[in-house]
Amino acid sequence: MTTITAPGMRLLALVLWAAAVALVPLALVGGGAVWLAPVPSLFIAFVAWAVLWRPRFELTPEHLRIVDVRRSSTYDWRRVTEVRTKYGIEVVSSEGVRRTWLATRRSARLGAVVADRPGGADRLDVDAAAERMRAFVPVRPEQDGPPPATVVAAPITHRAHGWTVLAMIVLGFAATVTAAQL
Repeated sequence: MTTITAPGMRLLALVLWAAAVALVPLALVGGGAVWLAPVPSLFIAFVAWAVLWRPRFELTPEHLRIVDVRRSSTYDWRRVTEVRTKYGIEVVSSEGVRRTWLATRRSARLGAVVADRPGGADRLDVDAAAERMRAFVPVRPEQDGPPPATVVAAPITHRAHGWTVLAMIVLGFAATVTAAQL
């Protein structure tokens, strides 16, 4: 399995986590209600995980999984028709075009980690990452005549990250109210 991530986004997540940890003692020293201090830090840490750390592409011989803020989508490679790089990485399937959260612009820098291979991440630009994905897209065979009598399912599944989105909304509201009281 190959996992493609954005090291710059992950570095920013680490910085935000460090800032979230540093805010707790600063808020406690400043006085006020002790239980209110960690709420904004928890919001910052959670958003850093959900928006900056979690998004990734997972490439296996069987499927492509796109994990972003709102949902995880798994595409059987037979359903992927094209991988474009017009505005970052876009996956074209029989469902249409899926713009991805991870590489929203062509100048994004990405890193690819291949499972069971030492040496760390390979540094990639958007075009190189798209080429790695295109290597898995099967060539469409020419079809003469009617389609085959039996067809093997090639699913596309979407799993919404409802709890993640709900948690960001609730924590955002709680952090706003808490910050107003600090």
